[in-house]
Amino acid sequence: MSGKSIRDRHIEDRLKDIQHEVLVAVATGEPLADVMSLLCGRAEEVAPNAICSVLRVDSAGCLRTLAAPSLPDSYSQAIDGIPVGPMTGSCGSAAFYGKAFEAVSIKTDPRWVDYKDLALAIGLKACWSSPIKSHDGRVVGTFAFYFRRARRASTLEKRIVARCVHLCALAIEHWDAQGRIRRLAYTDPLTGLGNRALLAEEFPGILKRADESGREVAVFYVDLNGFRGINAARGHKIGDRLLCAVADRIRTTCGEADLTARLGADEFLIVKTDEEGGHGFDALAAALGEALRERYRLDADIDVKAEASIGIARFPCDGVDLDALMGHADTALGQVKGSGRPGYAFYTARLDAERRARRAFERDVSVAAIAGQLSLVFQPQADAQTRAVKGFEALLRWNHPIHGFVPPAKFIPAAEACGAIEDIGAFVLRQALAQAAKWPKHLRVAVNVSPAQIVHADFAHLVETALAETGVDASRLEIEVTESLFIYDADTALQTLEKLKALGVSVAMDDFGTGYSSLSTLRSFPFDRIKVDRSFIQDMVCNKDAAAIVDTIMGLGRAIGRLVVAEGVETAAQLELLQSQGCNEVQGYLIGKPLPIEHYSHLMSAGGRSGDASGIPTAVA
Repeated sequence: MSGKSIRDRHIEDRLKDIQHEVLVAVATGEPLADVMSLLCGRAEEVAPNAICSVLRVDSAGCLRTLAAPSLPDSYSQAIDGIPVGPMTGSCGSAAFYGKAFEAVSIKTDPRWVDYKDLALAIGLKACWSSPIKSHDGRVVGTFAFYFRRARRASTLEKRIVARCVHLCALAIEHWDAQGRIRRLAYTDPLTGLGNRALLAEEFPGILKRADESGREVAVFYVDLNGFRGINAARGHKIGDRLLCAVADRIRTTCGEADLTARLGADEFLIVKTDEEGGHGFDALAAALGEALRERYRLDADIDVKAEASIGIARFPCDGVDLDALMGHADTALGQVKGSGRPGYAFYTARLDAERRARRAFERDVSVAAIAGQLSLVFQPQADAQTRAVKGFEALLRWNHPIHGFVPPAKFIPAAEACGAIEDIGAFVLRQALAQAAKWPKHLRVAVNVSPAQIVHADFAHLVETALAETGVDASRLEIEVTESLFIYDADTALQTLEKLKALGVSVAMDDFGTGYSSLSTLRSFPFDRIKVDRSFIQDMVCNKDAAAIVDTIMGLGRAIGRLVVAEGVETAAQLELLQSQGCNEVQGYLIGKPLPIEHYSHLMSAGGRSGDASGIPTAVA
């Protein structure tokens, strides 16, 4: 065997070793820059007269240094970011044309006119650059051999370059594929922000670095106020656009944050290490709240307003791991949302005490029915002209063993929050129907229903079963719902209400006029009765605007063939005005207070008239 053959065999064996080493590095997940540095070093060992570099072509068409271990950092930094082009040195030209370019003399090559001083200053005299192409032919980078004297690359060097270019293509494509997989695994597909998986992976490292440097980290828990209403009124397509717009504002406002993520629905999380000893968290929270408060132009004719509530917890004072910090930030968020106004709040020990008290309260609510602490009172509903009682509304009361009688406005939200509302709602329905079964058959019973009952349970089946158990005719039962029902899940709500109507049960819209889109809601479903909110009745005698609104609702009811019930009627003057406006039915202290049904035994006869409120004992609060 000749000396040349032996040398070629040796080179081939060496190239196979390099290939194996590089592929192992790729397969074991070594960073791409490290793999390329390894390849450059091994290529220079086989071609000792060459200086190797690998550049990437980014999405903007610019050259980015991946590896050049034998070149000065100053040179690599100087060429980093240069756009590819027909006159951009050997590498820029190779990337632009997709073919190899050789500058035998950098000093005289026209493609090097703008860059030759950089190369000549560090002794580079010639350059052979080849494009690195992906499997579909895209140029993704360049592989170059520089030489310290003006000359052409040898046949052997070109052979080495060809093998190295192939390895570079494999490594870059593998890295890109892994990047796409990582983005799919760690990115919210709608907004492009991180997701819970990214948060779980990156958060411990953020805390570790902060701990080592003695810095604080804040977790900002963001909840978009009113999103469900916008989603219900405008549709999911507009809702998705709004979420994307919110994500863009978060990116803009929190550009220096360690991590931004969408947790789901309308909840977001921002993690920020502070550079100012904790003083920057207030400023960021204020800026974020202000940015999210601005109106959103989602289309040429769609302009919506949404605000945000933000809860903040800090490392290390409020917790030392993700669960603790997120939990405390959520507690602070609950404080903001409970205030009814957008803004932000930092977690404090006081908030934690309030949260524990709230959870204890929710536990008490969840066992109230089993413990026999719940009872019903009934308020009569009467014909507005004759005051003949038409039926009663069942109202729930809770006699807490420690706190005494708790207002429904306080314990119903707690029951919804802890998931007890379905059991409590079933208790109310069955108890109300059990009482109605003892009444004259001309009297109906009205039962308020929480949106959570209708949306999260087979409520129509419950109603059908309770009617069968008590023997009450379906026409005597009226279900009262508020417009907030349609914010939860409009489709499910309509399906449930339609099932109730099919059973023969009537449905009333409660608190009409106070929802986000009363007329739209009224049009979406054929309600049997409209109940005018007591806030309008209270002011109607002395407030012309309130009186006009009530009169308009009366006219609307007549126009669409719906009965109108006025709530909160307390004075004779209110009743007289309602009678003149053509109101169908009234309910309030003037007619009767909410009391145990035994107090109304005198009204149970057919045509029984309600008495004067002054003659009825005061109701339990």
